[in-house]
Amino acid sequence: MNDSSSAWNSMVAKLKSRGYTDAQIHRFDYPTDQGSRVEGTARDLGRFIDKKVRSKEFDIVSHSLGSLISRYWMATANGSHRGSDVVNWVSLSGPNHGNQAAGWWGDTAGIYRNFIWDVKPGSPAVRTANNGDAYNWWGETGENSQTQFTTLRSACDEDWFNVPLHVPVQVDKTSLDSTSLGGAINYKVTNSDNTFGGVCPSHAGMPSEPAVQNKVIDTLTEEGVGAVYEMKLDGVEMLQADGDNGDDELFGYVRVTSSGGWAWNRSNVYWRNDYDDYDDSGNRWLNVPNSGFNRGPWTTCGNGRCGIDAMIVDEDGHTYVDPDDVVVNGSHVWDQRNQSAGTHSAVVQGRFGKARVHYTVRAR
Repeated sequence: MNDSSSAWNSMVAKLKSRGYTDAQIHRFDYPTDQGSRVEGTARDLGRFIDKKVRSKEFDIVSHSLGSLISRYWMATANGSHRGSDVVNWVSLSGPNHGNQAAGWWGDTAGIYRNFIWDVKPGSPAVRTANNGDAYNWWGETGENSQTQFTTLRSACDEDWFNVPLHVPVQVDKTSLDSTSLGGAINYKVTNSDNTFGGVCPSHAGMPSEPAVQNKVIDTLTEEGVGAVYEMKLDGVEMLQADGDNGDDELFGYVRVTSSGGWAWNRSNVYWRNDYDDYDDSGNRWLNVPNSGFNRGPWTTCGNGRCGIDAMIVDEDGHTYVDPDDVVVNGSHVWDQRNQSAGTHSAVVQGRFGKARVHYTVRAR
């Protein structure tokens, strides 16, 4: 789903090349006129699904605002189809926590004004989509359905007014990026990571990028895995921090996430510093763990995957996070299908810094 169904032309062609038929593919687009709101558009989506989708179970792939609309529908659906019927929900560059730009230029947005206010961080629409929370470190996706959640974001996503989605939104003096979700597998498409072949698509270019399309289709079509694995984060080593004040006042979070439906949708926070909490000031190695585990030190990898999300910000004394404050905003995914158990490390980075995460995976 997108505000223009033509955005999916090349994705649909690739789906058909992989065996999908016209009867299995439905494109929902929506108006963005003066009266449009997330709530009303979500109701329209529900009516569209009830009319078009014949099977009880189905997938949703959404881009940009369509991600917020579709999760709003999943949280409020009361027709013949419910949110729990969704097997895979995939978001491309979705403002799942809102976007800071909405607070900066909402009333100047013309015909997009109502949608823009709905995308303001902490808005009623954002809270409804996130199960009543503006954010939830341990999982906004819930554990009451079969749905497996996947997000993809790009390091070159310019979004509205050139405000990047990978710059964090500020909610209650806590920093998090707009797209990635607790209880989901989160990918970051960046030209420094060969997972996606070194591409770095724009916001509008995400649905048509072949590497992104391949990951989406693999997610929709892959078989489940047999063995059960679990991950533990062993340490986080700061390699570079070029924000306003160096690495002396770092805050944010590092977490391990999983998504396999039901209780597999989970997140475990290993490091979290709130604003004005500087217990890692000047340290190369972050104090991991420092969050107090809510699930124990090991996180089960639903459907053979675990992800590591890192958002590390260099606080410079301002109320809001400036783009040059973002030291690390990255994700790394361990996948049983092409990686082995054991001890591993991976580099995650942002525009002004990078860190190495060390982790262990074992069969449960």
